[in-house]
Amino acid sequence: MTKRIFISSIVLFSFLGNVFAQVNTEKKKEKYSYTLYTKVYQKRLTEKPDKVKDTVLMKLADSYYMIADYENAAKVYEILYTRAENTPGFSVPQEYNFRYGQSLRAIGEEDLAKEKLANYLSESGANATVQSTTQYKLKDLKAYFSKLKDSINLNEFSDFAPAFYKEGLIFSSDRDTGNLHRYRHSGSNTDFLDLYQFKTDDDGLEIITKVNFIGEGYNPREAETTAIKVDESTATFSRDGKTMYFTATNFKDGDLIRDKNNIVRLKIYKAVLEAEGWRLMDDSWFKNDNADKAFNTDSYSFSNPALSPDNSKLYFSSDMPGTKGLSDIFMININENGVYDEVKNLGDRINTPFRETFPFISAEGRLYFSSDRFGGNGRLDVYVADLNAEGMVASDPENLGDPINTSADDFSFIYDSEKEYGFFASNRKRPNTTGRRNATDYIDDNIYAFTAECINPKTLTGIVYDRNTLLPLAGATIGIVDDNNEVIASTFTNEEGAYSITIDRTKNNFVRASREGYTPVEEYLEINPCELRMVDLYLETDCIEYGTDLAKLLGLDPTIFFDFDKSEVKDIYQDELDIVVAAMQLYPSLKIQVNSHTDSRGPNTYNQPLSERRAKATVEYIASKGIDINRLKYKGFGESKPVNECVDGVRCSAAKHQQNRRSEFLILCEDGENCCY
Repeated sequence: MTKRIFISSIVLFSFLGNVFAQVNTEKKKEKYSYTLYTKVYQKRLTEKPDKVKDTVLMKLADSYYMIADYENAAKVYEILYTRAENTPGFSVPQEYNFRYGQSLRAIGEEDLAKEKLANYLSESGANATVQSTTQYKLKDLKAYFSKLKDSINLNEFSDFAPAFYKEGLIFSSDRDTGNLHRYRHSGSNTDFLDLYQFKTDDDGLEIITKVNFIGEGYNPREAETTAIKVDESTATFSRDGKTMYFTATNFKDGDLIRDKNNIVRLKIYKAVLEAEGWRLMDDSWFKNDNADKAFNTDSYSFSNPALSPDNSKLYFSSDMPGTKGLSDIFMININENGVYDEVKNLGDRINTPFRETFPFISAEGRLYFSSDRFGGNGRLDVYVADLNAEGMVASDPENLGDPINTSADDFSFIYDSEKEYGFFASNRKRPNTTGRRNATDYIDDNIYAFTAECINPKTLTGIVYDRNTLLPLAGATIGIVDDNNEVIASTFTNEEGAYSITIDRTKNNFVRASREGYTPVEEYLEINPCELRMVDLYLETDCIEYGTDLAKLLGLDPTIFFDFDKSEVKDIYQDELDIVVAAMQLYPSLKIQVNSHTDSRGPNTYNQPLSERRAKATVEYIASKGIDINRLKYKGFGESKPVNECVDGVRCSAAKHQQNRRSEFLILCEDGENCCY
């Protein structure tokens, strides 16, 4: 996301002591760049620090940062964050974590710097175009489970929904268990789905056995027992491996639960590991005073649970109310006692009018899921998207492509990003090698293994634009800056404003764009060797042009100076006007024209002279503070230039009329002078 750096100049707090003495007041004509803003508030902070607005503090902190005065920048950022903690309704935008963190790092405060940079990375969402450079390769399952005596994939049976558990997997299958009593679906004549796990036998080899559930209508599953008539699939586990959430058909006390349409829905269950097996918990974990009552009801399906790495959020798929398609992916907060707060739909970036299902959250907080949306390789494809600190989506999803995705269904993807391998299921065709006559290819669900290797793209590209005109800027300097704020590579944009520069994505970097007459901007690029970025940057001119409204530049409210039908500057409003006075004291060549406007209430024959009286009263107040009257002009416009629809004959609120009752302080330019100050 392109970060806008507002101003670059020295801004001085009263606590910075004798730095004020270093300000050099020149007698020649000033060029009123955005240093005007910072110098005015330098004066303001020493005189009335409690009057400085939050937005002003934000700009001041950035000023120090951009001139590499990191010690003072860190002090101002600290004040800013302290104010945010103590001011209800005020929060600091997430990009300030980055600049604060870099300032702290530059002055040796490494621990706090890491905290702020981590906050930035977790909260920010990428607006730049991102393309993965990860290469996926299918691997033989035996390479990962060399001691496994049984086979994971059996012909003519479905094996899917792998989940990491201890050193092996837990997965779902409708395989023939060899029991004397087999429960089969009456419609499809297939076995019910059960969860299976790896266990070590007496010879030290791994065998595949059913997960043993106890309680709530389940019988212990010893080798000779049978399973209850429910389907089980898609399990997820707490970090300590002692709590499981999984999908099963809706049942209780051995009986299936049906909705009003006589349909048995899917539901998410919780189980806790005991010596005898996994004991199912009652429904108090989702039926509590703090939980959303819409979660895990009998009227809709809830399936495919996935815990976040810190176990604070539970993701799932459902067709519950609020779903955009056949099924959507949702999230709800969770702790050891159960779920709480509202269910949140992950939004339009993830959910479409089609199916989104089988979520999985990797260790670094990336959401993998399957969807049959338009643009895929076939039916269900696997996609990935970034999540922010709140667990919501922070980037557009990316299709993982071949060989993960095919024209078949590819789903229940899991990935160990540290070991760079994982598993998923697919019903892609497999050749039938039985040799039987008229044998057809297998199309049952099978589990596949893969490795994921990152290729450092080495190159960063993008275009630099003028923020106001949106035209590309040639000749802008592009620099790659490392953790120590040292420029390690640089280049220039070409005639089309484009650049290409070498970068090492195995290290933290940020890219900075600068050009004479513009305020520099930068974009942080965290370590991610799998990501190919195209970062466009937008530069804003750092000069104040003729006709700029000084009130807006200084962050003043132009509608507060006069009460309705009055032309006297009230005492409570003089404090704001004193900021304009301070600007004119600091810049002896600065000239302004005060334009005054009224609302449309009353006849224009009355409003026109009223606006002239207001403009004149404003100029007279400024002159009373020692400003030469020859530097001041004024003009009244009455009700002729409204900023909204509130003209004669239109009913408007008092607040709407207030917007038109305003003053402007336009910077003037002398004949023959360069009007870009």
